[in-house]
Amino acid sequence: MQHLLHDVSDVRGKIARMLSSGELIQLRRGLYANRPNIDARCLAGAIYGPSYVSFETALAWHGMIPEAVIECISATTKRAASFENAFGRFRYRHVSDEVYPVGIQRVTESDLPFLIASPTKALCDRIALEAGFRSMADIARWLEGMRVDLEPGLDRAELASCAANYGSPAIRFLQQFALKKGIVK
Repeated sequence: MQHLLHDVSDVRGKIARMLSSGELIQLRRGLYANRPNIDARCLAGAIYGPSYVSFETALAWHGMIPEAVIECISATTKRAASFENAFGRFRYRHVSDEVYPVGIQRVTESDLPFLIASPTKALCDRIALEAGFRSMADIARWLEGMRVDLEPGLDRAELASCAANYGSPAIRFLQQFALKKGIVK
């Protein structure tokens, strides 16, 4: 962007003209994209960070749930936030500093890299936010209701780290369930 504006005296005016002509697309205040065909997941970290794509968005990307997800949901160590722009809706949910670095993968779409939770981490992030888990049976019912495909298995080390760092009974029930059913690798 700076190479387009380095010799312009009226930067705000130039940006306004580029926005109205479609040369730029506003992502949030002060942040712009210069092409319309960017995968929304690639933009999530730039819109509000530090963050990584997780929850239902990552579960769908990994093929663990059959439903399409209409918004890009990410985890952040900052306060929860939401943004909407031409690329879609972006929602950010808080996770603790201790659990944040566990199970993050770097992938590339639309020639742009982004951070996304591994299948195990995305499932842990999602379950940790759900209220009312009191047993492994509750976990089993929830997984069935969400139609979660656990076929590839869950990562043993990531699951243990999430169980230790989340401090959530739900994640400990998930860990016990996965070990009992033999769906860890």
